[in-house]
Amino acid sequence: MPVPRPSIANLAIGAAAAVVVVTLSFASGGYFPADHGLLTFGFALVALVAVLLADELELDRRSLAVLAALAALACWQLLSILWSPTATWPVLESERTLVYLAATAALLAVITRPRVPALLTGLVLGVAIVATYALATRVFPGHVGGPYDPAAGYQLAAPIGYWNALGLLLSMGVLLAFGIGLEARPVVRATIGAVLVPMAVALYFTFSRGSVGALALGLVVFVALRPRAIPGVAILAAAPALAVLVASRSPALTHAGASLASARAQGGRLALVVVLASLAGAAAALAQPRLAHRLSPRWSVGRRVVVVTCLLVLGALVAVSAIRAGGPAGVVSGGLGAFRKEPPVQTGSLDRRLLSVSGHGRADYWRVAAGMVERDPLLGEGAGGFERRWMQERSAANNARDAHNLYLETLAELGPLGLALVLVALGAPLLAVGQARRTALASAAAASLVAFLVHAAVDWDWELPLLVLGALACGVGLLAATRDGTKVRLTALRRGLVIAPLVLVMGVALVARVGNHDVADAAAALERGDTVDAESAARHARAWAPWSHEPWELLGEAQLAQRHDAAARESLEQAIRRAPEEWRLWFDLAIVSRGPQRTAAITRARELNPLSDEIRETGYR
Repeated sequence: MPVPRPSIANLAIGAAAAVVVVTLSFASGGYFPADHGLLTFGFALVALVAVLLADELELDRRSLAVLAALAALACWQLLSILWSPTATWPVLESERTLVYLAATAALLAVITRPRVPALLTGLVLGVAIVATYALATRVFPGHVGGPYDPAAGYQLAAPIGYWNALGLLLSMGVLLAFGIGLEARPVVRATIGAVLVPMAVALYFTFSRGSVGALALGLVVFVALRPRAIPGVAILAAAPALAVLVASRSPALTHAGASLASARAQGGRLALVVVLASLAGAAAALAQPRLAHRLSPRWSVGRRVVVVTCLLVLGALVAVSAIRAGGPAGVVSGGLGAFRKEPPVQTGSLDRRLLSVSGHGRADYWRVAAGMVERDPLLGEGAGGFERRWMQERSAANNARDAHNLYLETLAELGPLGLALVLVALGAPLLAVGQARRTALASAAAASLVAFLVHAAVDWDWELPLLVLGALACGVGLLAATRDGTKVRLTALRRGLVIAPLVLVMGVALVARVGNHDVADAAAALERGDTVDAESAARHARAWAPWSHEPWELLGEAQLAQRHDAAARESLEQAIRRAPEEWRLWFDLAIVSRGPQRTAAITRARELNPLSDEIRETGYR
């Protein structure tokens, strides 16, 4: 799909997409509930304005299926209050899903087929800005991104704060960039060729195996849908690959513990290489159409023989490796054993991490989630319930809020219906892959969505709106790019049926914004030792989130810090009535209690969190 000449609408859409990506990246990916209400309100407002101004909307059954699935999922999460021990987590999970629902509504109301390139180009430029900043923290250590800490793991995570999230964002951006770079106008093509370099180098420095794997699978999907794109992709990938090769030869940037002086020296050299490679990438992108035409394979008999021979050799190598490992059974058992093992302490180059098959605790997460499915196969244990169950059943004293598998966790918390709704919401756009083959951009959108869907099976991507919104944008872009032009006229009745739920969502968003923001303010005040402000914010949060135990918990902790034990005990008892299976509430109650009450409280806390270091260190019996 050729990118049209810029218009005010296209420029606004592209700029808005880039701003959302950059803003959420610097806000921890939108992870914290305090941001969800504002996001929901903003997206719903965009959808409302679009509906008020439009006479008709481009919609099809697949688009409506995505909207309906997200709306039903939010309602199902909220309804799980009925079988969850607390209303707090189902409400917060539902509020996050409302962000995705409102964003999808806004995209469907605004994005038409001619606007798809602007949307996806804006996403790529936003990712490129994030990648440039992230890379700057590595090549200019101590100058960008705060103090230099050579022992902090050294996987690139800024500005999001989690390397796997940054890696997936970059992988999705690279896939979209390939699609845009093959069909865009010269100026855009050159820009894409240049920004691919910092994106690829930043992805390498995340050392994220899941993200690299998602990128590889996405590329397979892309070229499977668009085989003629192979020469063009190879040309666009040449400069980024060279820059990554140079980066891998910079030991001070790939080994934790390097001195600041050596990191700065090698970082400065790599920065120069990145700049030169970006210029080369821009030039290659400009020349790509002509070079790709010359490199396009002519499938003669001889070349087919070469391809078949290569495939046979590859198959033979795989077979020999399997035999040496003890056959297929040996490969499987050996792989599972390595996956379950914790990795050794990382020393030397972090390149070794890319070859590790350790699951980093995922086998345990999945074991606990599978147990939840066995106990409650129909309804699950309630939205947000994994963390509670993990605290009770974990085999190691590490915290985990999510099962690191969207599909298994959804099944464990919301049952088969919840899983079906997630699959429809994210997977319905893939029904358009047959038509996506027509253009490189639509094929790239499909590949990027597949990369997200695969990565979500091994990480907690759903909890990061930045990543989910990127996937939804790809899905909506794919649907719009392949839509047959069917339009729904907005009569007065239809307009009213759309406006009413949008206004309702905006009202809910405002309530969520105030309540969650007050909770965040109270927690921040407690962290800095300002118990007076913490108490004030917690009291205000009670009025806006009366279903939640968190305001009462924070109020109790503020009163505890002020040594108002009687008041703290009363607040914590109120919190326990709202969340009787939250171990920390019982632990705090034990601190402000005496005698049998303390014994009962600490016993209950220990039942809910047997491996707690905090409980063990108190010495309470």
